[in-house]
Amino acid sequence: MDTKEVLMKLSNSFGVSSYESYTFDLIENIIKENFKDIELRKSGTGNLIAKYGNTGKKIGFFAHVDEIGVVISKIVDDCFARVEMIGGVDPRVLISKRIYFVKNGKEKIGVIGMLAPHLQNAKNKSKSPSFDELFIDFSISGGTKDIDVGDMGYIKMESKELQNGVITGKSLDNRVGVTVLLKALDYLKDFKFDGELHLAFNKGEEVGLVGAKGTAYDIFPESAIIVDVTFSEDLPANVETMLLGKGPAIARGSAINDEVFDLLIKICKDENIKHQVEVLPMRTGTETDVVQMTKTGVKTGLVSVPIYNMHSPVECVDLSDIDASSKLLALFAMKEGKKR
Repeated sequence: MDTKEVLMKLSNSFGVSSYESYTFDLIENIIKENFKDIELRKSGTGNLIAKYGNTGKKIGFFAHVDEIGVVISKIVDDCFARVEMIGGVDPRVLISKRIYFVKNGKEKIGVIGMLAPHLQNAKNKSKSPSFDELFIDFSISGGTKDIDVGDMGYIKMESKELQNGVITGKSLDNRVGVTVLLKALDYLKDFKFDGELHLAFNKGEEVGLVGAKGTAYDIFPESAIIVDVTFSEDLPANVETMLLGKGPAIARGSAINDEVFDLLIKICKDENIKHQVEVLPMRTGTETDVVQMTKTGVKTGLVSVPIYNMHSPVECVDLSDIDASSKLLALFAMKEGKKR
């Protein structure tokens, strides 16, 4: 399985929170094309679960599929519509962009325009608009006659490979995590695996961790690893910055099980896998927060891949960090699966 090819396909797909069906179909096709002896099923709420192996300890790997986006909140007239955010969208990211709305498998293009700098006064130049001041202009694509309130949209940005194995694109949060799970399975298929591994591809993380709540109850693993992305930017001086190309960020904090953390670190040291430690003293802001509280509790760890420019259409990730994270998960499954 080619990591770059899979990641770029996933990044380019449309999967705004709770409308992830296009991306789920893509994941399902990738699994069917590359793996045998995998049991695939959809949960009651639409999450995709892949099961590998049926003996030994039950392990869960979790990654959310959804991306941030916008929704039509009001049709203003024949040309313009208003939008609201789905997930953590900065309105400044939307300015001067083409917004694609997906409906019945077809795309409709609108634009969010920007007054030319020649025509702006000093007050306008220093102003940052809110969602209350943004309009989608459909005059360039036939107007609003075939757009309805509730239609979902996203900034369409084709993924590209930059230098030194860095990929840029939209929705790397969290198509990176999805790729890590698939690549871990690719590594694992070459070994004798004694456990029962469930890969949970979840919906709705960006709007309240809704998918992971269901799959965690459904699977109820004895131990779990959540895979997400984390910030690789200049952070406050009292916080360690996670860096691209330095391996996965292994979380430590109140939501993290010490046994899982210790095993992840031991594997990295024993196998010479580059890694970083990310301190998350309270909530993690990831699916970890709900998985670890499922039923009587699940021993849970968090492995995050550093990216630049989170929640923008130009997120960046280093492919080497994805591969390192995948190897770590595969080795964790091998060791943890035997513990019964």
